[in-house]
Amino acid sequence: MSSDSPDTQHEPDTPPPESGEGRYELWYTHRDGQVCGPYPQRQIGRFLILGRLHPRDQVSLDRETWWRIDQRPHLIPEELQNAHTPEGRERLEQARLREDERLRERRHDDPPAETGERRKGDRRCPESPETLVHRQQWLEILQRPLPPWSQWMHGPRPWIAGAASVVIALAVLIGFALQFEQDPGPDCDQPAAPGVNWNYCDMAGADLREADLRGASLHNTRLAGARLHDARLTDADMRFADLTLAALDRAELGASNLTGADLINARLTGANLENANLEHANLTGADIAGARLDGAHLGRSIWIDGRFCARNSIGSCD
Repeated sequence: MSSDSPDTQHEPDTPPPESGEGRYELWYTHRDGQVCGPYPQRQIGRFLILGRLHPRDQVSLDRETWWRIDQRPHLIPEELQNAHTPEGRERLEQARLREDERLRERRHDDPPAETGERRKGDRRCPESPETLVHRQQWLEILQRPLPPWSQWMHGPRPWIAGAASVVIALAVLIGFALQFEQDPGPDCDQPAAPGVNWNYCDMAGADLREADLRGASLHNTRLAGARLHDARLTDADMRFADLTLAALDRAELGASNLTGADLINARLTGANLENANLEHANLTGADIAGARLDGAHLGRSIWIDGRFCARNSIGSCD
């Protein structure tokens, strides 16, 4: 069969077996009535990635016997074989960009005279309009100017910013270390005083009537049955404190933090709880006659009658 009329050649019923030496063979291509080539296997793969060839186009080793490219799977690049998956499509786009970039670099080179002469007789067939549009789009992307901030990344400025960040981080760590060094931790033997640290101490049944404990740290402190009549506990941290059966008559608890505190059967008659945080506290059976609760946060606390307060309850259990 002649090389200029491959359409008249019937494809064999069975494609030839694939072999390792196929990659060293030179292939002619037939598309849109044109025969081009010969090309090595790698070039056929590039043409497929760039859209110059389609798997249904024909190839031949001798311009006599023609096969569809999809009948020679070893000619089809892996990026095209997996193009039906999201990951495969992404890899295909990356491969197209890579091949376009290589082509751009070659075209910007200053080739020797003999190479230029060979390029005048380029064996590449005319490209489809779709391929040309695609190539122009990628070329525009590659030629876009760098964003202004990318210039900042060059030179000493990134190193200066990194060094400044390290210095700031070290300063913060040193500050925390000094703070921990200055805080000796709870002292359960220290007498009652403003700002005293009794965290986790056992003060059950203690006589703290009229004690000045403003701003004291009583986190998880056991104060069950303690006598706290007229005690000043403004701004005290009493989170999760055990105040079961504690006597807090007329105690000043304004702006104190009683989150999760256990106040079962506690006496709070006449106590000042304005703006206190009682969220998730347990007030079952507590006596709150005459207590001031203006602005007190009671979200999800257990009220004196055993019901749960609404999440946004303030001043009263809703």
